[in-house]
Amino acid sequence: RFQAGQVERSIDLFDAAEAADARVSTRLWQRGLSYYYAGRFKEAANQFTSDVAENPDDTEESVWNFLAVARIDGVEAARKNMIR
Repeated sequence: RFQAGQVERSIDLFDAAEAADARVSTRLWQRGLSYYYAGRFKEAANQFTSDVAENPDDTEESVWNFLAVARIDGVEAARKNMIR
């Protein structure tokens, strides 16, 4: 749905996947992208934070978290709190 421009619908589908199996929650990085593009930056940051906690070697989620936090609190705050 995301690629079809149905970003909110894609969030609904990720939420349904999580409801069906809560174990996938920390691996739904695509939902973080959907949150970001829906302008839901706090939710995006939270999703990317949990993704990095699950898989600390994947730096892409750290970058997306930085971008989401920067949209909320500014670039300096995002730099200070960057996930490493």
